[in-house]
This record gives sequence, structure tokens and C-alpha cells, in this order.
Amino acid sequence: MYQKLHRRLTLLFTGAAGAILIIMSISYLYMSERRLTQNNFLTFSSKVDSLITSLEQQSRLSWEWILKTSVSQNFILAFFDNNVPIAYNRVVLSDEELSLSTEARQYAKKAYPQLENGSSYTARHQEFTFTSSKNETYHASILNTQKGHGVITGIILSPTRPFEMQLKGQRLRFVALNAAGVLLLLLFSHYFTGKLLAPIIESRKKQMAFIAAASHELRTPIAVINSALSAAKAAEGMKKDHFYQIAKGESLRLSTLTDDLLLLNRSDAGRLDLKKQPTELDTLLLNACESFEPLAKEHKMTITASLPEEALPLCACDRERLHQALGVLISNALHYGTEGGYVKLSLSHNKSMFWIMAEDNGIGIQEEDKPYIFDRFYRGDKSRSGKSHFGLGLSIAKEIIDAHGGKIMVTDTPGGGTRFFILLP
Repeated sequence: MYQKLHRRLTLLFTGAAGAILIIMSISYLYMSERRLTQNNFLTFSSKVDSLITSLEQQSRLSWEWILKTSVSQNFILAFFDNNVPIAYNRVVLSDEELSLSTEARQYAKKAYPQLENGSSYTARHQEFTFTSSKNETYHASILNTQKGHGVITGIILSPTRPFEMQLKGQRLRFVALNAAGVLLLLLFSHYFTGKLLAPIIESRKKQMAFIAAASHELRTPIAVINSALSAAKAAEGMKKDHFYQIAKGESLRLSTLTDDLLLLNRSDAGRLDLKKQPTELDTLLLNACESFEPLAKEHKMTITASLPEEALPLCACDRERLHQALGVLISNALHYGTEGGYVKLSLSHNKSMFWIMAEDNGIGIQEEDKPYIFDRFYRGDKSRSGKSHFGLGLSIAKEIIDAHGGKIMVTDTPGGGTRFFILLP
């Protein structure tokens, strides 16, 4: 499912970004070609002006001047004296060039009849773009000027094919650059959407693992309850009561698990409501120690609290939720502790943070387990996990501390054991 979504997002991102890239490139190319075309025609017109200026300075129209100008400017020049081709046209120009010049002159005479008569002082001329019968395009100019008693008509042709090849090369470069750009966009979008989907996929995996683990944990007490109730039907007296007590114990265990799952669900949905109020954290730690004193004696362990002598500022927190988080740490320390061991709570204040430490000298946590201890249903020492532990305690504690805007961290106690640090603003 996610691979298909990944492909679709990749194509969508590439298509949208690629379309913008191509549209912008085409727009730029269009404006660039339009400007280049105008400049090319203006350059031709400027050359024609220079040619006419030079022509007017000539006392007579010599072959040497015509040939030199034609070669230097890459022009096709043809001149007519009183509408009769001069000898240069017949000798120097090829049949194709002569035919082309005649064709351009006929076109110009129809298009610009006002140029038919020249002036004795200056040449009259007109520049235009001309397409021959062979579908070849030229920049062209027709000029009329009087020389002596006759009228000299000139046809100036400059082929646009080199310029068109230049434009074609530019278009091919743009196509290549756009293709490379779209390819890079495809690779980037594939990488980017993969990174974008990674947390979603990971969350989905965790959700599936959570559902599977929750289903497994729920199945066990339900099966025990059903079995106990079935056995109670056939039992009598004390045995019936025994089976009912088993069912009751498992139902309480099931209720605890359900409450834990509901708390985690509210946290995931952002609905873990906290009833914050100014709280004396030293009193909270003392109350937590007193609450677990009986359980500590049962495990033949000691539980103490180390508090600063100076008065501490009040902490804005949900005392019930924070007591619950501390209870998780104390319960785990007692559960995994050893006979004669200890659990120690301590409190300190540094600038704008409160530091709560829960320390024990029990079996500790293996290094390979530390990255996962706050994951739901994770139990490192499975051989020592009893029925009352579902692997949700530390994940619940973390959710509570996170909701307060704090942090919870774990490290080893020197000499063996575990230290949990809670930082609260």
C-alpha cells in the first residue's frame, strides 16, 4: 500500500514541479528568441544603412566594391540599372542567386511600390523578411537611388539559416536541461516522499505491533476468566469460591490493562488532560514513598527520599499523574530488585528545572534493551515478567512526563542498578 502511495506522491510532486519548470523555461525561451530575432533583424538593418552610406559615396558602381561588400557582410547583392540587370549579376551571381534576387525584387515592388522612384540626394530603402519559393527565409532590403541620369535598384539578401540553426541549438539545450531537471526532480521527489512517509510507515508498524500485543495481552485474562467460570459451574463449596476469586483477579488485571490502554490512546490523540496546580514536589515524593512502604517491606527492601533542606518553588503539575509516573518507577525497582536492596528518590532544583531521580541497586537494564524500554509492551527480562506487568508502565510514565513538557532519561547506578531522571519545568 505504501509503495503505491510512494509512487503516486513521487509522480505527483515530479509532475507539478516539472510542469512549473517547463512552463517557465518555455516562457523564457520564447522571450529570448523574440529578443534575439529582433536584434538579428536590427543588426541586418544597421548593416544595410552602412552599405547605403558607402554606396552613396561611390562615384560609380564598381564590381570591386560590390564583391568586397558582399563577401565582408555575407550578403547576396544584385543591382539593376533602369530595371536592367548589370553585368555583375550575370557574371558573378549563380543562376540560383540571380533567380532569388529577381524573385525578391518582384515581391518588394508589389509590397512597397512607393520605393519605385529614388531621390538624387539619398537612397530610399525598405527592409523586410522574405521567404523564397524554396521555402528559405532571408532578411532582405530593396533600395532605389539615382546615379547620373539613371535609377539604380539594389536587392540585398542575408540568409537567416545560420541564425535559425543557432535558435535550434538553443532549443535543444533547453530540452536537454529540462529533461535533466525533471530527472533530478524525480530522484529528489522519490527521496523526499520516502523520507516524508518514513515516520508514517514506522507509526503504522508500531500501531500494528501495539494492536497485536494488546490483543495477546487481552486474550490471556479473558481465557483464564472463561476457564475459571466454566470450572466454577462444576465445582462446589470452597472450590467454587476459589475459581470465582481467580476470575475476579483476572478481571481486575483486565481492568488495569484497559485503563492503561485508554490512557495511551488519549495521549496519542492529544487528549491527555492534565489538571495542573501548584504542587510541593518534596511532599509528593514523601507520599510516594509512604504508599510503597508496605510493598518494599514485602520484598525485604528499603525505600527512602532524599530532599533538599532549602525550600523549593512550587511546580505546576498534575499531582495525580505525576504520582502515577513515580509509582511506575518505584514498582519496577521493587519488582526487579533483590532482597536487601533499596529504592531511593531524590529531588533537586536547578534554574528553571526540577530534577527527580529514582535509583535502585537491582539487576539493572541491559544496554541492548535501553533504546526500547519506553516502547509499549516491551519487556526486557521476560523470564522475570509477572502477570501484573504488561510492559506498559514506562511508556505511560513517559507519556505523562512528555505531557508536562519534561523529559525522562535512564542510566546505570554506579555499582549496579538503574537510575531514572525526570526533568520538569
